[in-house]
Amino acid sequence: MKTPKAPIFLFACIVLAATLGCETVTNLISPPEPATPEPALATSTAEQTPESSATFPPEPIPTEPEIAPSAIPTQDQAAVIAPGACEEEVCILEGSFVLKRPIGPEYRNAIDTTSRYGTLRRGVRDAYHGVQFLNSTGTPVIAVAAADVDAAGDDNQVDYGPRLGMYGNLVILKHDIPGIGEPVYTLYAHLSAVSVKAEGDVETGEEVGLVGLSGSVRGSTLYFEVRYGENAYEATVNPELWLEPLLDGAGNPMGALAGRIVDPEGNFVTVRNIRVENLRA
Repeated sequence: MKTPKAPIFLFACIVLAATLGCETVTNLISPPEPATPEPALATSTAEQTPESSATFPPEPIPTEPEIAPSAIPTQDQAAVIAPGACEEEVCILEGSFVLKRPIGPEYRNAIDTTSRYGTLRRGVRDAYHGVQFLNSTGTPVIAVAAADVDAAGDDNQVDYGPRLGMYGNLVILKHDIPGIGEPVYTLYAHLSAVSVKAEGDVETGEEVGLVGLSGSVRGSTLYFEVRYGENAYEATVNPELWLEPLLDGAGNPMGALAGRIVDPEGNFVTVRNIRVENLRA
């Protein structure tokens, strides 16, 4: 007796559809593998997410240096002086801020919080490679540590950044800091006057120039960079992780916070409000 072919064919289709359906559902309900979290900064801090800033000391629009396109400074760059990798989700490691501030305490020595290192300017501008100290023209600019003068003058002939004429009058110092295996360079830009000569040397706190508005800037400011390992625009690190902290009303150092917030795919997440609480107690 011949077996009807139609019911067998229909049964096979049902089995095949059920199998494929199960695989599809399995794929839909399986959670994506979480991205491996990056280690937290080993010094005191929270690297900026685009369009956000940490709470630490003054967009004045007139004083923004125009920075050419480049990659966003990475967390690894800022962690070069870390005593060890952070293997936990949150960890606190010992460290120190090894550089003095380039503006004395009798002037405005707080970093401008509207254009911090890595700031993206709501996607309109590229990431900043340094920080600003907003002060009047003629305010003394001082060396953050003892150093050799690597460069002094202007950048009309030599490009110390992505293009000529960006920094204006500048000074670049080379520091050999105890406990740090690589040379550290600091750059002071937009000066109205340069007070040192190339191939000379300076002591900590010695005047190297005066605040101005030379180069591609539209207001009086000191633009300051820290470069680690080599005197290169691509070698910048976050100055807030190197400069000595400001003091609070009771005279205690405030330190700094730096970090980033990303989604499971590693994309930056915009956070407009961050609440920081002291859970030490």
